[in-house]
Amino acid sequence: MHRPTLISLAAAACIALCGVGCDRKTSDKDLVFVDPYRAVEVMNQPGSIFEKPKAAAFVDPRPRIDYVREHIPGAINLPFEDMTLEAQTYLGKYQILVVYDTDYDDIICRAASKRLMELGFDNVYSLEGGLKAWKKAGNDVTTGLPADSPPLADQPSS
Repeated sequence: MHRPTLISLAAAACIALCGVGCDRKTSDKDLVFVDPYRAVEVMNQPGSIFEKPKAAAFVDPRPRIDYVREHIPGAINLPFEDMTLEAQTYLGKYQILVVYDTDYDDIICRAASKRLMELGFDNVYSLEGGLKAWKKAGNDVTTGLPADSPPLADQPSS
């Protein structure tokens, strides 16, 4: 093989490996916090005049039982421990993600937001104050699982 061909192959291999196995590194300074009003504003921001509106979703990284007790209507429950393996499947079609937890200074919201950024998601926001701030701002919450969710492990299926 010619030397330029070997260099090209090595460069292609490095790019392929980084695309599969390398994570972006993040820290708390990379987090973008939004209050409930700004979260709604961010989620409703349109694309350009030539594009459809950007797809946005609330992400609830809490355990499923906490999600069932109460959550933001339409939020996607993706427990933190499942995030690395399932984020692309459940969140891949969204351009904007707003992650929330239960209260102010909840570690799981920060960890989940950083993990999503490390997995390659852009436009990740953290809802400051979580559900507590969401409700205090006069927004609704709901209970239960979406109709298309599998039953909880400790619940019999109907």
